[in-house]
Amino acid sequence: MTGYIKEKKVRRTLVDGGSAINIMPKSTINDLGITVEELSKSRMMIQGINLEGQRAIGMIHIELIMGDLLTSAIFHVIDAKTSYRLLLGRPWLHEYGIVAFTLHHCLKYYPDGEKKINGDIKPFTKAESHFTDARFFEEGTAPKKTMPSTISFTGKGGAKKAPQAKMMLLSNNLRKKQVSNTAPLLLFNKLLNELLLQQDQCHQF
Repeated sequence: MTGYIKEKKVRRTLVDGGSAINIMPKSTINDLGITVEELSKSRMMIQGINLEGQRAIGMIHIELIMGDLLTSAIFHVIDAKTSYRLLLGRPWLHEYGIVAFTLHHCLKYYPDGEKKINGDIKPFTKAESHFTDARFFEEGTAPKKTMPSTISFTGKGGAKKAPQAKMMLLSNNLRKKQVSNTAPLLLFNKLLNELLLQQDQCHQF
């Protein structure tokens, strides 16, 4: 997402409904002309996905414009390299009744009817392509579907074959069989019915 703070454009604003706080890296306050001395004291210890702590160096209350929406939020400032310039967590989402649609890269809110804020199609420049997140926005790049051939199962019967893997096996078996034009369809329907029956039996455990 792209927002504006003090009439300055701030790209790569990450909206994260899993974060309990709003975060701003030190590099962003430097770009905005904010000094560390202007920050309020904060003893917040922020833990990431790797459970390593990062203590905030301060916090600041800032007005932020997103689309047509004027908002304000308290940000905890950290001295760390991040792929985002701002991180907006649940406090910001809940205060303004905003719903994030990660699949469609947009935000929606309902002050007087539905309003929408579109996300950035290309948030990273070529110079920023070293960020891991940048590869998700490359042209022609689609996430590959990865499904293991077997899935661990604690019920009776042990490991179960993934439905996608079974369907692929059925398709491959049909290609190998040299039969008449109508026989493959009948065989496929028979095998598909057996697969659905096995799935129903799995759900009963």
